Amino acid sequence: MKKSTKLMALLAALCLVTSSFVGSTLAKYVTDATGGDNARVAKFGVEITAAEELFSDSYKDAKTTYTTNEQVGTITVQADTEGTNVVAPGTQGALVGFAVTGTPEVDVQVTYEATLELDGWEVESAEYCPIEITVGDETFKVGEDGITDVAGLITAVEEAIEGKAALYHTNTNLSAVNDDVVVSWAWDFDGNDDVKDTALGDAAAADVDDAATIALTVKTTITQVD
Repeated sequence: MKKSTKLMALLAALCLVTSSFVGSTLAKYVTDATGGDNARVAKFGVEITAAEELFSDSYKDAKTTYTTNEQVGTITVQADTEGTNVVAPGTQGALVGFAVTGTPEVDVQVTYEATLELDGWEVESAEYCPIEITVGDETFKVGEDGITDVAGLITAVEEAIEGKAALYHTNTNLSAVNDDVVVSWAWDFDGNDDVKDTALGDAAAADVDDAATIALTVKTTITQVD
């Protein structure tokens, strides 16, 4: 009987010890955290509207008044074929800067690629180009400012246009930026050789395929800065 009592007491003691161990495994420090976020794509939304009317099939002289019809600003140069652009002494034109809109949320770089072509500007096998081209506030012409030939004029104009590249910081309203490339040209009455001007016109009349030509293209690219 005493052995049973002792055994029962021992079992009761073991149960108490086991219970203490079980309790210790259920009582513990606990902490946690949850991370998360969300985002949308940054705005770009830049649009470019290219200007194309650098040359025309007709030109007006605002100073001219014709006594036959009393019209001021009547057309004084008109191609014989509508839509065929021409240039002549006393004419001029401008390629107003490309219209750029948008307020991108990224840094952007605006770059330009220019190609100027001047073909057939010769009189008696010698180069003669009376066209002057202005980029921004710089004017370029053969025989001035170190430009000795047509190739030099082409290089100077293309480099001036491409040199207008610019960087803009985030959230810049590009439509409010005044760095647009503006290109203009002129074939002045004054300061050129009337005889050679006439020779160019006569060559075009004799064979239109022999007429001197001018062409300018400007590509504007807007790219996110890396």
